Formats: sequence, C-alpha cells, structure tokens
Amino acid sequence: MLDRLCQLGNSTRRCHRPIAARINSPRGIEWHRTDHPYSMRKIDAFAHILPRKYRDRLERHLERAISSRQLRYYRDGVFDFDPSLTDLDARWRRLEPFGDYTQVLVLAVPPIEETGPPPVAAEFARLANDEMAALVQRHPDRFVGFAAALPLNDTEAALAEINRAVNELHALGAQVYTNMQGTPLDDPRFEPIFDTLEGLGRTVWLHPTRNATWPDYPTETESDYGLWWSIGWPYETAAALSRLVYSGVMERHPNLKLIAHHGAGMVPHFSARLAMGPGFRQVKDLLPRPPLDYFRRFYADTALFGAPHAVRCVLDFFGPDHVVFGTDMPLGPPGAIEATIADIEAVGLSDKDRSTVYAGTAERLFL
Repeated sequence: MLDRLCQLGNSTRRCHRPIAARINSPRGIEWHRTDHPYSMRKIDAFAHILPRKYRDRLERHLERAISSRQLRYYRDGVFDFDPSLTDLDARWRRLEPFGDYTQVLVLAVPPIEETGPPPVAAEFARLANDEMAALVQRHPDRFVGFAAALPLNDTEAALAEINRAVNELHALGAQVYTNMQGTPLDDPRFEPIFDTLEGLGRTVWLHPTRNATWPDYPTETESDYGLWWSIGWPYETAAALSRLVYSGVMERHPNLKLIAHHGAGMVPHFSARLAMGPGFRQVKDLLPRPPLDYFRRFYADTALFGAPHAVRCVLDFFGPDHVVFGTDMPLGPPGAIEATIADIEAVGLSDKDRSTVYAGTAERLFL
C-alpha cells in the first residue's frame, strides 16, 4: 500500500503519498501526474491555528474579560469556525489530498494585546509560542515553522519574547497586527521591534485587525453589514503598509522582510494612487526613493478566497519572487486550499514562476 500510518505525538494520520498517474482533485478536476498542481511542492506561509491548551485557556479568560457580544463573535467566527483550527486529526484530513504540502503556523485572532494588560498578554504569548513550537517539533513533515505571537502592548516584553522565540524555540519570525489597539505601526514604540527582527534576519507576518466598533461613517456608532471585515481589513492592511512606507520605517530598515496577508490588501490594486496625491507630495522631499519602490519591497500572500483576477493583480505588482503561497486555512472559505491553488493555476504562470510562488519565495525568506 502507498499509505502508511504515522504515529506523531498523540495524533494518528496518514503520511504523504506519491501522486498517482491519474488522480482527481477535491474539486473533481482530473489531472495527470505531469500536470497535477498538487504534485508541486507547496509551503503555506499563512495557515492559522489555535493550539488546544492556548485556546482552552483563552476562552476561559475571555469569558471574564470581554463582552458577551465580542465573545460570541470570536466563538462563531473563529474558535468554532472550523474544527481543524484546533483539532489536528481534522487538519490532517484536510491536508491529505495535497501531496507535498507544508504549513507555517500563524496564531489566529484575537491579537495577543487584546487579551489584557501587558503581564497577561505576555503570558498568553509565551503559552501560544511554546505550544506552536512543540507542534512544529512533533510534526516536521507538515509544519515547517511558526510565526511568534507578541504582546505589542509592552515593547520590552515583546522584544524579550522575540529573542526567546527565535533563539530558543526557533521561530521563523513574528506576527504583528496592522494596529495595536488603535496605535499605528509607525509609532516610535515599535521601531525597536522592527529593528530586532531585521537584525535577526527574521520575517514579519502582518495581519489585519479591525472590528465592528470601528464605524463606516462618522454618524454611526458601529460598522454595518460586516464591512469592518470584508473591506475594512483590506483597507487596514493597505493603511499600515502605507504608514510604514511614508513614515520612513522601510527606508530606515532596508533589510526588513514583511509578508502582508490577503494579497497586501488594497496596495496592488491602488498602487497608482499611492504613488501620487497627498501622500506622495507630503514625503517626496523626505524619502530618497519613490514610494512604490518601498511598497514593492513587501511580500504578499495569495489568500484571496477564489479570486484569480485579484491574485493576478498581486503578481503583476509584486512579481512572483515577492509573492508567497498562503491560504488563510482554515479561516477562509470551505476549500480555501483548493481555491487558492485554482487561483494560481488560472493566472497562467510559467512552471518556474509557479514553483517560486508555491515554495521558492518562502524557502528564500525563512528556510
């Protein structure tokens, strides 16, 4: 039999198996071995997880720390959205069809700093990082590494956790959110964090954060129709990246590596606007290079939920060597991995560029 059972930790699952000469994808498309997109190595650079011990403790804490409405959102929209967010056996079943496919673990929302004051946030960061590191160690054939969680509401604690996570737990870098409880990332308090990650040669994972309490219009008290998520998060991502560029953070940190989730939000789609207008006029005499030169230094993932035209725009702007395969699994739509692969296949890349997006860029960034 091609399959063999693996015992890893407390979980039983099937190991990778060679792609058969003829195979059907989960979407029912028949491929041959030579053209099957699942046969090409893939590193999912933005795959979410809530490790079991961390999740259990977080839920108990949030029951006391936040409103019932907020807790209901996290339970319905995140914690209970898909069992594979926490359950490894459910995750193995989801990953089985995809052959040579591995993940970088990135902690799911909420942002660590929202768990409470600095001592509380620091404790949750340590718990999450310890558990993610253990998962990577136990399952190296599925998890190639993890992005450390940081308590951004305490810069010194965040710096200490970066050094511990990188030097002791072998983290590939760290995740930050597009704002820290309303404070933009170009605030001077975060400069040491970027400086440390740059100096260590590690990567920054940028995830959007915004909720319904951020109204769409000044006359309202909250966002309606979920716009805080559907278009608010792409705006948040673009705003954070723009502040890092226009403020000079990217000029001061020429070797900083940053992956922006969901195709870098609005940046590739509105790059012409970012290259001109008020922002450009404000900084054109302060930055030695045009703004778009700095924007193109960012990396973007492909987690665009089954929108090949959007993935094409991301690739056109950043180029394959600055795009990583990322799916948002399991917090995207059902079949997020299949949908993301289908998007990339629909763009019409050469085999070399496909390989670069699926794995090559990630290997160069952090492996």
